[in-house]
Amino acid sequence: MSHTDLSRRHFLGAAAASAAAALPLAARAASTSNPAPAKWDQSVDVVILGCGGAGMMAACQAHDAGAKVAIFDKGASPYHTATCLCGGLFTACGTKAQKADPKIKDSWEAFAEDIMAYGNYMSLKEPVYGFTKHSGEAFDWLADHGLAAFHLEPYAGHTNTRAHRQETFKGRDYIDCLVKQLSERGLKIEHHRGLKRFFFDEKANRVLGVAVAGPDGKEITVEAKKGVIMATGGITGSPESLDRWVPSVAGKGVAIGGPSNDGEAMMIAVRDIGVPLSHMQYIASYPCGIVTHGRNGPYCRWWFITNHGGILVNKNGQRFVTEKEGICHVTPKLALNPDGCHYVLADQATWDRTLKSIKLGALVGLPSWSAERVEAEFAKGENLWKCDTLEELCEKSGVNLEGLKKQIATWNKAVETKVDNQFGRTDQQWKLEKGPYYMIRMFPWNNLSCGGVRVTEHFEVLGWDMKPVGGLYAAGETVAGVHGAFYCGGNACGFAHTSGYMAGKYVTGYKEA
Repeated sequence: MSHTDLSRRHFLGAAAASAAAALPLAARAASTSNPAPAKWDQSVDVVILGCGGAGMMAACQAHDAGAKVAIFDKGASPYHTATCLCGGLFTACGTKAQKADPKIKDSWEAFAEDIMAYGNYMSLKEPVYGFTKHSGEAFDWLADHGLAAFHLEPYAGHTNTRAHRQETFKGRDYIDCLVKQLSERGLKIEHHRGLKRFFFDEKANRVLGVAVAGPDGKEITVEAKKGVIMATGGITGSPESLDRWVPSVAGKGVAIGGPSNDGEAMMIAVRDIGVPLSHMQYIASYPCGIVTHGRNGPYCRWWFITNHGGILVNKNGQRFVTEKEGICHVTPKLALNPDGCHYVLADQATWDRTLKSIKLGALVGLPSWSAERVEAEFAKGENLWKCDTLEELCEKSGVNLEGLKKQIATWNKAVETKVDNQFGRTDQQWKLEKGPYYMIRMFPWNNLSCGGVRVTEHFEVLGWDMKPVGGLYAAGETVAGVHGAFYCGGNACGFAHTSGYMAGKYVTGYKEA
């Protein structure tokens, strides 16, 4: 598929939707000019706001291009960021690892098409292209600078094998790598220094610098001679910020994110510069959260169970989706289920098959507790149940007994005939027959926001008039429209590091051939 085909065929609808999601462009309510202070407290070439994968990548690239860099972060540590919370999956095309496998034939165009298709063609082409064209460079830079061991694996939603998975299944590996790189360059992160103001020359349409403040509220002003890179994360860091922006999940499920990911920096950019926000209603919400403490709880990769014969049901005892559906596509269906949740069901044979593939307490999470904790939760019987009979299981879990019995009979017949009249599966192999029965209840696990500021393909932030704001760049979760309506696995980690990698170059004047 050509570049022209991608642009023409798939972005007409997205363009209209994005315009509706953005703030009005026809007029500005008030001046946003915020002139520079008479004297700056600090002066650098590049200010980085945020210290996750995007921010630290940007800092390394800007420094290596000869810029004097200052890094400020509202949080306490790079280990308290969304990158560190992720499962270590980085999607990229054109890497050395991909090229070493002659069976893989990938391209940035194919990668872009996969992102847009999974996101219902609600993506914005500029950040998608900026990501897919340079993802291989960014990953190889990390691999060449001490990134821990990884492997390639296929992943749902991707038509090529481009998912680079850390052997540890931990995003912490990326943080470890980048913290070391910052140290080698003598770059220090100023923690507990949140953004308070942008200094902006409206007439020149240029960001001049920022004011940041610590817990004592005392502001320091910092001149940014070349520019500011916003890598301040998204809006899922607390239930309050998540619910404010995304009413569809208000009061529901788990809210996971870096604790400083509250959207404050984006709102300051709106206030001080007049930049529009877009795609704020879209989040990556996995149907995998076990709610244990208010809006907190672990992640449960239920597909390990369904891949070995388990099924997904709602409180009525009925299947509501094919178990092979992409997980982010499952989440919207939970809103139609009683209590907004769902359950994975396994019999003893299914459970045994599952545990031959993955052990309780393993890094991949089934759920992501220790083996001892999982067994304790089964014994407690609040979200996990193990019962000898279906009658006991339904009594304890609240799932409808007659509905579940009917569903199991339907499933077992589909296994015999290889005809799934409910959702069209043809790969079902195992019946659900003998107890003990295992069941886990899950709600949405909201961990990634897909909205933010709009950018060019060079990650320049767009102003109210859809023209680049001089000296302002964005990277990572702060950027709008990469994932569209649905997030496809691995793209968040990949985009964060790639956008930071390129923004750190572009802010210093980097020009591509």
